Amino acid sequence: MRANTIPPAQAAQQEHDKRVNGWSTYRSGLVLDGYEMFAVLTAQLGRDMDKVRELETQVETLWDSLPPIACHAYLTDLIGTEVQSTNTIEGVHTTRKEISEALQAARINGGHTRLSEFVRLFLGLSDPGPERLELPSSLGDIRRIYDQVMDGELADSDTPDGQLFRKGTIAVWNESTGRKLHDGAWPEAAIQVQLTQWLALVRDRDVPPLIRAAMCHYAFEHIHPFYDGNGRTGRFLFALQLSKHLSTPTAISVSTIIADHKTQYYKAFDDAQHPLNCSDATMFCQRMIRFVSEAQETIIAQLTEKQAMLESAQTALTAYSQQEKTSNLQTGILFFLIQEELFDGMRVPVTRRLLREALHIGERKTVNALDALVDAGLLQTHGAKPIRYSLSDMARNQFLNT
Repeated sequence: MRANTIPPAQAAQQEHDKRVNGWSTYRSGLVLDGYEMFAVLTAQLGRDMDKVRELETQVETLWDSLPPIACHAYLTDLIGTEVQSTNTIEGVHTTRKEISEALQAARINGGHTRLSEFVRLFLGLSDPGPERLELPSSLGDIRRIYDQVMDGELADSDTPDGQLFRKGTIAVWNESTGRKLHDGAWPEAAIQVQLTQWLALVRDRDVPPLIRAAMCHYAFEHIHPFYDGNGRTGRFLFALQLSKHLSTPTAISVSTIIADHKTQYYKAFDDAQHPLNCSDATMFCQRMIRFVSEAQETIIAQLTEKQAMLESAQTALTAYSQQEKTSNLQTGILFFLIQEELFDGMRVPVTRRLLREALHIGERKTVNALDALVDAGLLQTHGAKPIRYSLSDMARNQFLNT
């Protein structure tokens, strides 16, 4: 006797009805392809969120133990790596030199190079003061963030041609298989309706922050409000949401992990967008939250190693300063450059102005101290107008054992 079966679409609908109305379900209020997006707080998803909370305690403990200069240098390195990684995911080539120039320009009022506006956004995540970037609260805010992310990166044919977003249609494809996943929202009025729902979800305190951020990321990419740059903008918005609940290093490290697991990242979208999935974002949330915990584990490993190296270097510097009777200012400059060397992988030479501002010293004292360190063979100079400084090979051997 043949067993009774029901069509897959009917079975999916029945399962959807059970899940979306379950006690442990978080509903988004955002309708995609005819279904309200939701996520079920499964036991595994709960464990994954607990892991993020536990690891975040370790990240914050390590972070709080570092000197401010080391923190600043490490954030600079993370921002550079994050910008390069999020571009790499989209197949956009970016060099470390371009990122270094963008970081320098972003710190100068009016400075502008390729990617400097994008870098300014990431600096806004780490700024503890009035420059700290807030979550978007209007459709115009979303467009302004997009414009900064894509500044100088858009082809003329990809420039938004609607009131705020695109007015034409667009299809989203699986890059590895060449299979069409779905069509982005259309017309622009539909984009605006869905992004208005998205803005409400961003601030929905009834949904846990990690699930909320992951669902928002999925929804933004599904809506696909622009012709190009949706991935880079969506990942930045994900980082922005994370920055309101987790440490800055954690928030700006996730794209680097995604770039290492690009296939898993796109498969998470592919699975979630399957027609029979009925906008169930549970497994997508689980994948994104695991990317967050992997980013935390990487930060913990890096900071633990760098902290040990810094302590060793500080001990060597103290012994050298006592033996050679270097001034407190010279020792301070060396310690500044040691931190830059250890915590910023780009190892960008620093200007006199940066040293003066960081160490709160005057022009003449700075020049005299730097000249003495150059004469002693501990610093090397780079270029002119402005002249820049870094540790010499002799100093690296003396303090960093390299």
